Amino acid sequence: MNNLITTLETIRYASAIALCVALAALAIYGLYRNIKETAEDTVREELERAVREAGRPVVKVEVEMKGKW
Repeated sequence: MNNLITTLETIRYASAIALCVALAALAIYGLYRNIKETAEDTVREELERAVREAGRPVVKVEVEMKGKW
């Protein structure tokens, strides 16, 4: 009977450790996803801004003043 209790306690501790590892992995994955989404949003905004600016016409105006001074 004592051997069975020891086995069950070992299984319980192993399960607790596995649960902690799984929760830590889930937390790390959540942070990774958050950082990735933020980076993707930033890159998307930068690309949209660059496309808008590239689509604007570039006008160079030169004024030549002629007169008696």
